[in-house]
Amino acid sequence: MPDLAELKERKGGCVWCGNSPVDHQSTYIFQSISAVISTGDYAMRNVGIYRFFIRALEDFAQILARAFVTVGEVMGLVHYGEEVEKARSYRSQVVWEEARERGIPMQQVIVGTFRMDAYRAFVNGSWRYFISLPFPPHLATTRLWFDDKHLLKEHLRKEGIPVPGSGVALTKRRARALFRELKAPLVVKPRLGSRGRHTTTNVTDEEALIQAFRSARKLCAHVSIEEELQGSVCRGTVIGGHLCGFLEATPTHIVGDGVRTIQEHIVEKNRTRPARMGEIEVSKEVEQFLERNRLSLASVPGEREVVVLTHRTGRLFGGETRELLETVHPKLKRYLEDAARALDVPIVGFDLIIENPEVDPDTQKWGIIEANTLPFIDLHYLPLKGTPSKTAKAVWDLWEKA
Repeated sequence: MPDLAELKERKGGCVWCGNSPVDHQSTYIFQSISAVISTGDYAMRNVGIYRFFIRALEDFAQILARAFVTVGEVMGLVHYGEEVEKARSYRSQVVWEEARERGIPMQQVIVGTFRMDAYRAFVNGSWRYFISLPFPPHLATTRLWFDDKHLLKEHLRKEGIPVPGSGVALTKRRARALFRELKAPLVVKPRLGSRGRHTTTNVTDEEALIQAFRSARKLCAHVSIEEELQGSVCRGTVIGGHLCGFLEATPTHIVGDGVRTIQEHIVEKNRTRPARMGEIEVSKEVEQFLERNRLSLASVPGEREVVVLTHRTGRLFGGETRELLETVHPKLKRYLEDAARALDVPIVGFDLIIENPEVDPDTQKWGIIEANTLPFIDLHYLPLKGTPSKTAKAVWDLWEKA
C-alpha cells in the first residue's frame, strides 16, 4: 500500500492553495481567459459546424503530438520511460498499472530529463498519446465549459439535477448583490480551478465576503459565490455512464470533551492519528476558519461537540475517507449517472455535498458543486475505510468498445 509520499502531493508557501500550490499570476491569466472562452464554448455547444470544428481540433492535436515526439526523437530530445513508479501523478500510476495487467504497452514521455505527465499506449494497433487519462478517439472531448463551476450549475439546474443556489461576480458590487440574493452561509471560490484552492466557506457577513472575494480573485477574475451545503464532500466518478467510485471525505475536525482546548485536541489527534492520515496543521487558514465560526484555538468545545477546522477534506489534511460504492443510495447513483449523460462526457468526477450518501437524497438538501473531466480517479484506491474501487479498470474498458 503506497504511503503519503507516494501520492505525489506537495505543500507550498500559500496556505490558500493547500497541498497543490500553483503560481498565482499565470493561473490568474489562464483561468480568467478560460472563463470567457468557456462561456462561448457553452453558447455554441449545439451548433453543428462548431462541434465538427472541435472534433477536427481534437484530431489535429493528436497529429501535432505525434509530430512533436517524432521530431524530438530524431533530435534525441524525446525518449520514453518504463518505470511505473515514476509516473508524475498517482492517477497516472494506477492507469499504468492497470495497462500492464492487461498487457497494454504504456510509456511515459520524457523530454530531456523531465518526466512529463504525458504518456503513450499501444492500443488498437497504434500508439495513442494522452495526458494522464487515455480517452478513446470516439469519446474524446474538449468541451471547455464542463470545468466551469458557474456554467456547470446552470446546466445541471436546467436538467433537474440538484445544485446549490449560486452566481458569479467580477466586482465587489456584484458580490455584495449576490450576498443579499443568496442564503448565507456562502462559499466563495475561483470560477475555474480545482483542489479547493482559494476557497472560503461559512461566509456570513459582508466583511468576510470581501476578504473571500479578494482571495478567490488571486486565481481568477471571475468569482463563484454559492450557498453552502451541509455534510461531507463526496466524489462520485462516472465512467462510461456508470458510477465506478464513490468516496466520502469528512472535513478535518475534533470532538470536544468539555475540558481541553481546540489546540490541545489537535495535538492529541495528531499524536494518535493513523499512519496514513496527515497531520492537522494549525495555519492562518484554520485560524480564520475558526474565527468565522466565533471560535479560536483557545476555545473549549463542549462534550461530544464536533468542531470543524477547515473546509478541506480527506486524510491528507487530518480528515477521514470512506469508499462507499457498494452502499451509496441507488437514487443518488442515478442522479450522478444522469448528470454525466446531461454533460455527454465519458469520464467525469462530480464533487457533491450531502449529509448521508447512503440515505435517499430526496429527503436531504444536497447538490453537485463541481465536475472534473480529468478527475483524480486514484482517490478511490486509498480510502481509510471501505473497499477500494479500481476505477482504472473502467477507463481501459472504454477502449474495448472503441
